[in-house]
Amino acid sequence: MSEQITANFMRSEYACSCCGKDDIKDDLARRIQEVRDLLGRSMTINSGVRCAAHNKSVGGSEKSSHLTGYAADIRCDNSLYRHELLAAVSQIFDRCGIAKSFIHVDVDPNKSAGVCWIYT
Repeated sequence: MSEQITANFMRSEYACSCCGKDDIKDDLARRIQEVRDLLGRSMTINSGVRCAAHNKSVGGSEKSSHLTGYAADIRCDNSLYRHELLAAVSQIFDRCGIAKSFIHVDVDPNKSAGVCWIYT
C-alpha cells in the first residue's frame, strides 16, 4: 500500500512508472500540496521520480531533476487551467517549465533559481 505523504498525494503518484523508484524530496511534495491548496481542486502528477532508463526513454535531460526526486510534472491540458496553475505555481516555486500538456516544477538546489522556460 502506498504511503500518504501530504494531505492529497500518495508517494506512488510520484514514483517512476517503470520501476517504482519513489525517492521524491519532501520539500517538493510539500510545495506541490501548497499549489493544490491554492487551486482548491485535484491535480495529477504526470511524472515525478524517474530512473535513468525511463528518463532516457522520455527524452529527459541527462541532468534532469526528476532523476534525483527534485522535480515533478503536473498535468495541464487546456489554457484556462494552465493560467490558473501557473498563477499558483509562481507563488510557491522559483523554477518552472511550461509544456503543452504539463507544467514542470522543481526545487533542485543545484540549479539556477528564478527561471521559467518553455518546452518546444
